Amino acid sequence: MYKKAAPAQTEEEEQHPKEEEIVIPDIGTLEWIYYLSELEGDLPTPIDVSITGSLKYPCPDLVWYNFEIYPHKVKITNTGHTVLLGAKWRTERPYLKGGPLLEKHIFSQVHFHWGADMMEGSEHTIDKRQYPAEMQYGVNPDPRLQWVLEGFPRIQEAQTNTRVGPYPMSRLLPMFFEDYFLYWGSLTTVKGERHVVRWLIPRPTLYASFDQMKEFRKLWDPWDEPIVRNFRPLQERNDRHVLFIRPHWNQYNSLLPIPRIPEPSISILSPAYQANPWMLPKQNVDLQTQPEKNEN
Repeated sequence: MYKKAAPAQTEEEEQHPKEEEIVIPDIGTLEWIYYLSELEGDLPTPIDVSITGSLKYPCPDLVWYNFEIYPHKVKITNTGHTVLLGAKWRTERPYLKGGPLLEKHIFSQVHFHWGADMMEGSEHTIDKRQYPAEMQYGVNPDPRLQWVLEGFPRIQEAQTNTRVGPYPMSRLLPMFFEDYFLYWGSLTTVKGERHVVRWLIPRPTLYASFDQMKEFRKLWDPWDEPIVRNFRPLQERNDRHVLFIRPHWNQYNSLLPIPRIPEPSISILSPAYQANPWMLPKQNVDLQTQPEKNEN
């Protein structure tokens, strides 16, 4: 075997090396969405999001796998700055595929933001309006939130945790497969770690009653003061792209109204659970005959 030698460079080529050719993907492809991360991933977040000024963009269905599967345990933690919700499964975790994603995205954790009253709390603003705790205000309590709030009296002090549920993440997270916003921007954590993040902002949201939001403000920071205003300041959008992925519903407002009846779950079983039903927890035995979704 032999390796063919590269041709020798001329003196001019050595002094003036050619720049690498940058190939820009076509607009309308998933690759173009990823290309935007290189241009706009360093821009600060959060920003105002609106249908006005957004770019309508095609994408495959965003597919939610295993969000109906009961975890082994769910734990909430008062970090002194926010509430973190994490869960553990005995086998495969929930994950997302499809949509604007070129790879599997595995569920990690949920964390909350809230303000001092019902007029603030969300990090992103929608149509220049701020909402309580990334949620809409509702006259009635949201049952999806209630099972988490039941553990709050046990985590009033900073750096404490407790178990809640356990219930599947479909009991908490609004799921969507189309009709949402996407943009790129940076996130700096409390520890100073900086990440480039793809932000997906759905039009349907959780809602929260006045009494439910009061439970958040009863939690203490490390100095035994109530935790309030743990949201980041709004940043300029600048010239970044906000993509409106596969708009479907009424486009008068950027957020959809609170549904009168609960939306049915769109989560499906992953191929691993389909092929190995013994992996299912006993609470999910009724899912064994669930058909597998075709992603094509």
